[in-house]
Amino acid sequence: MRRLLIAASSAAALLLTVTACGSEDSSSSAAAAPTGCTPKVAKSDLVKAGTLTISTNATLPPMQYLDASNKIVGMRVDLGNEIAKLLCLTPKFVNIPFDAQIPGVQSGRWDMIDTGMFYTPERAETIKLVPYEIQGVSVSVAKGNPKKITSEDDLSGKTIAVEAPGYEFDTLTALNKELKAAGKSQITIRSFTTTADAYQALSAGQVEGVAIVESVTSYYQKDGRFETAVAGMNPAPLALGFGKDKPAEAVAEALNTLRDNGYLAKLFKEYGVTSYTGDLKVTTGAISAK
Repeated sequence: MRRLLIAASSAAALLLTVTACGSEDSSSSAAAAPTGCTPKVAKSDLVKAGTLTISTNATLPPMQYLDASNKIVGMRVDLGNEIAKLLCLTPKFVNIPFDAQIPGVQSGRWDMIDTGMFYTPERAETIKLVPYEIQGVSVSVAKGNPKKITSEDDLSGKTIAVEAPGYEFDTLTALNKELKAAGKSQITIRSFTTTADAYQALSAGQVEGVAIVESVTSYYQKDGRFETAVAGMNPAPLALGFGKDKPAEAVAEALNTLRDNGYLAKLFKEYGVTSYTGDLKVTTGAISAK
């Protein structure tokens, strides 16, 4: 079943309270400042002169997560660091609940959202979005696939976990409408604060699957306790988000450089991610998963 892009639903409130920038994150990460070049984004367009302040929710290994030393790492961190390097800016990542990220970039708390945010036309009306990768929703199940889930139809009547409601929640909600129209039992969708919590529930037998983007289900499959049962549901572009035009345009230019020099292709291959093949630019309106 292939569905159109659907707007992300309003997520339930998370446990982490957002305060002023610099203290709202449970952890932060900053790379060394580049030398020998002039920043390509002016002080007036940044939260802090010479620094690209980047929000992420570090709950999705291997894309963005906390390592053993509580440092934010992952593919999107690597990408953000490389972008900042091209812009001659010091990258600083802050770990922020997803619900706070769009209001934060709108109010100038950070310069860029780099968290695997799905592109929707509705979001593009509120912030500047630059699509750069494609992800579909997949479903992890316990090793051996005891419920024999091999298709979207097989999710009928099952209890499936998602991280706090977002694109995965909306994808399953849209699928429920199709199941209901076909006279089939709907999916029971259970929301958890983090992906790790969702997988813990799967391990404990409290749910029969976890719906999350493909790169994450592939990562958890390496654990040995889980396997990917369904992949490629509702594929859509993901985007970097901005509150101001100048940082968005500068980052889009940097992404084009990284595409041209082969960095994006190499990075995405390493993490099993599909490149967005459309124009790497500030985008509005409906776009396809290409």
